[in-house]
Amino acid sequence: MSFVAFVVFAVALNFGFSLAAELNPRLRDPAYGDKFVKLKTKTPDVLMLGSSRTLLGFHAGRVEEQTGRTAFNFGTPATGPITHLVYLERLLKQGVRPRQLIVEVLPSMFADGPEGPIEQTFLNGERLTADEIDTVERFGFAPAVVRPAWRESVIAPWWKLRFQILGRISPSWLPWNLRFDWSRTADAHGWATPPRQEVTPEERAVQLAKVRDEYAHTLAHMDPNGRPLSALRELIAICQANDIPVTLVRMPEGDTFREMYPPGLEERVTAILEPLGVPVIDARQWLTEDDFYDGHHPFTRGAEKFTDRLIQDMRK
Repeated sequence: MSFVAFVVFAVALNFGFSLAAELNPRLRDPAYGDKFVKLKTKTPDVLMLGSSRTLLGFHAGRVEEQTGRTAFNFGTPATGPITHLVYLERLLKQGVRPRQLIVEVLPSMFADGPEGPIEQTFLNGERLTADEIDTVERFGFAPAVVRPAWRESVIAPWWKLRFQILGRISPSWLPWNLRFDWSRTADAHGWATPPRQEVTPEERAVQLAKVRDEYAHTLAHMDPNGRPLSALRELIAICQANDIPVTLVRMPEGDTFREMYPPGLEERVTAILEPLGVPVIDARQWLTEDDFYDGHHPFTRGAEKFTDRLIQDMRK
């Protein structure tokens, strides 16, 4: 009888955790959840969605200091239009309706191909709910990859979500890339202080070599007019339906990063953004190479320069 009771308890516990993970995105996607917890106000005047460039570059607290408007940085590493759409829908469902939305445009995240958008490499099935699986599949995520990962997280959440769980309980047990704690160190406004404030020429060279390995091939072979662009269109349509003004921002990049763009790609990106019917701020050349530690992630001084100029541009 005690064994039967244990089995019933274990099944009930497993089911309870699966249900909780479906209802609470923080359990599946702590990078999102940590940001949401920091977002104390339900109606920020300005909210920015973006990748690690936004996470390190948009000093939302500075916006409040200079304008008096509440601002929040919802930047999360390795995200693009499809993740931004998922996150916006989550925020709206949870009662967060910003008065103005800024969305980062990161060209490499518009890469698409026969196997699916590059973004599916980072937005894994276990980070998504059932409804969100349907959403990402509409934009090209491979069902044979993303759906089994979600299904396993429902059947065996204690195993499939083990890194998310351990990252909450004892992150030091895990290597940094498995902790799902990218947003934990952000300040009350969602901005994360850049990890470095200075680098030697040798250190910058090493970082730039890593960046080339990560981005050069994708930029050289991508067509930005794919399914991620459709996700951005849907995001804009949702905002328009909810009377939320949207501004797109092309984040600052150093000369060394922009040199990786093949001829014509920057013009093609510009061409796909113009018909979207929303303001586009081109901040690519707002900072110098010395403001970055790797060509596209800024030091604190770079974040301050970018944010100050963004405030000026949005006042126009």
